[in-house]
Amino acid sequence: MASPIIDRPKLRKVDRAVLRRGDELLVVLRDPLGIAEPAALPEEANLVLDMFDGQRTAAQIRQSLMLRGVLSVTLEEVIELVDELSSAGFLDDDRFRSMWEAAHRDFMGQAVRSPRFADVIYPGNPAALRAELSQALPDPGGRVVPGSDVIGVLLPHQPLVGRAATLADATLRGLPDPRSIDVVVILGADLHPGRLPFALTDKHYGTPIGPVRTDSSLVRALEARLPWIRREEIRHREAVSLELAALTLRHLYGDACPLTLPIACGSAALRDDPELDGFLATMEHVLEDRRVLWWISAELSHAGPAYGRPALGAEGLQLLAERDLACIDSLRASRPEQLTRRCQDNDELLGRPSGAAALATAARLLPVGYRAELVDYATCNPGGAEPGWLGLAGMRFARPHDDDDDDNDE
Repeated sequence: MASPIIDRPKLRKVDRAVLRRGDELLVVLRDPLGIAEPAALPEEANLVLDMFDGQRTAAQIRQSLMLRGVLSVTLEEVIELVDELSSAGFLDDDRFRSMWEAAHRDFMGQAVRSPRFADVIYPGNPAALRAELSQALPDPGGRVVPGSDVIGVLLPHQPLVGRAATLADATLRGLPDPRSIDVVVILGADLHPGRLPFALTDKHYGTPIGPVRTDSSLVRALEARLPWIRREEIRHREAVSLELAALTLRHLYGDACPLTLPIACGSAALRDDPELDGFLATMEHVLEDRRVLWWISAELSHAGPAYGRPALGAEGLQLLAERDLACIDSLRASRPEQLTRRCQDNDELLGRPSGAAALATAARLLPVGYRAELVDYATCNPGGAEPGWLGLAGMRFARPHDDDDDDNDE
């Protein structure tokens, strides 16, 4: 039986991209909340979707399209599309709210955050996954150096294959012994349309090769001072950046993996507001006596039709690389305000770097005087039918030299 027809349909904030399949053009809908499953519609449906603004009835949508000569469509076809999108959870209606509440109850009732992307972007079978990770990052124990001065790394949130594996292999060297780490603070890029700058969970991150435990005492300490910090905890459900970071940590450190503090960093972290200031001050306080390894799981530019943006020629690709490297320079120089501004350069063409919030947060939280090394940077094609480019960087961060401290004192 068909679901009830929505009087004035309103499309939720979902990602739309045009995909070519043979001679056919499709518009692909993806839900950043992970409530609705991806759906593909004929490309002309884009014209109808543009009018799903919550102001027009199905009859008014059809009439407007016909009068403007944009698209010839029957009222029954508009109603069928409305019903289909409502049933799938793409409309802002009671059906979506019911689906969201069910997903929220399920997630909040779990003690362990189950891996969402196993068998999607990496193998879910433990043996196959271990083989893939061992090929990308062989000899995990040899990557640990007693007395290491490494205090953090930046890696893209990509499966460890191809170019991303090469970059991770070069970056993840000279790491501190797990016994010298009290907590790994993971700052993950978060594309969830949340209102708050950060979201924290006390759930352990499950992986097919074993759990990565969250530092519950730190979560309680943060929540006591920042009552809002877990208000949007549901954002962790689709946090691919945090899931891949946890997976890599588990491979590197095995059963000795230190406790973690997984933090989803959303776009609101790029704005100046009391919540951001309170978070930074509180983090400094609760981490004051702890030995921290900072793990930033973030990427730079996502551009081109694969991401719903214009195609780039040679000049556009040069602009992309120049902006990415300028952002990296600001991070190396510990200049978060400059980094935020540079993330917005040419954003009409390139969009804002997907990891901007995580990168700016890292620049604010890393210890004063940290040293940063760019291990590698590359622009890559994400694959798929539509062309696209993404900027990937690997960086290591080290504690200040004693000489640096003496120079600062002078």
